[in-house]
Amino acid sequence: MISSLSNLTHKILNCDNDFLVMRDSVQQLYNMFKEIAQVDIENYNSNDIFLPSGKALSSSYAAHCLLEMKRTAVFLRGIKKAIDLKLVEKNGKPIRILYAGTGPYATLITPLLPFYSSELVKVDFIEINPISMLAAKRVVEHFGLTTFVEHYFVCDAATFTVAKPYDVVISETMQRCLQYEPQVAIMQNLVAQLPPYAIFIPENITINAVLTSRGKWNPETCISEGVERISLGCIMEANPKNPHCSSRIVELPSRLEEGTRLGLYTKVLVFDGDILEEGDCSLTLPVMLFDSAPFAGHKLKFSYTQGEAPHVSCKILSTGKVISATIGKESNVQKVMIE
Repeated sequence: MISSLSNLTHKILNCDNDFLVMRDSVQQLYNMFKEIAQVDIENYNSNDIFLPSGKALSSSYAAHCLLEMKRTAVFLRGIKKAIDLKLVEKNGKPIRILYAGTGPYATLITPLLPFYSSELVKVDFIEINPISMLAAKRVVEHFGLTTFVEHYFVCDAATFTVAKPYDVVISETMQRCLQYEPQVAIMQNLVAQLPPYAIFIPENITINAVLTSRGKWNPETCISEGVERISLGCIMEANPKNPHCSSRIVELPSRLEEGTRLGLYTKVLVFDGDILEEGDCSLTLPVMLFDSAPFAGHKLKFSYTQGEAPHVSCKILSTGKVISATIGKESNVQKVMIE
């Protein structure tokens, strides 16, 4: 069984953008893990956990993340690069990895462990959901990887106290536009406690504001043609050097056609060039806000609110009034309000 895991992982790491190979390998990996972990994707909201820093996904929902093939492939590739780099830097000494938010399969590390020696790679798991942690233990034990894992911490990664000098820290606890889940809070907590040489994954998360014109619908091709995009630039960035998402102000062009919508696009740099962009997975799906034409020439202020329901807010600064759009808060409906 360990050889099957290694073979599937090798295909995922080396198939480049051969989506047929990627899809089949990820599907087989999921089929293998769900039987071992005794967790599948059927009951999405069966055991969500709501924390002061955001929502921890149910075991089934977290399991579904594996099936997003490009997401799984890009993260595994980036993490392997980080591990290989640290092993070279340590020159024969063991490295320590902290994986926060493992989900039921510990998807972002268990497929990679067979490529290494347990004498050189040591891992600690953090998972707030006890059902997910129990499932992850089953996976580790089934594949004979127990000598790699030193500790299983069932706790909140956003308040976890670091007691070891970790070389690589992994936390993929996010959704598009950094809404709902505690990615930022976890990053802020862990980065402040890490040695300067530690690699935090993902390396960088950016949210860009883009204006998109409606275009003209072609009924023969079923495609909108002549769609134009105007980038307003990065409105939010989170990385180990800047884990605090500061407010940013951008200005809309003075002339905009009716139907030109404001959208937010998330981009995730996992590590060393391994990137997830628009269309690659659910993390990078755009969030479309509102028709921006009525507010041409006005300034927009974007800010990030942490807490139980992390979300991005956009305020349109106008003469005598503030119009705001809130993204997230457990609703997919984007609302524009006059305050």
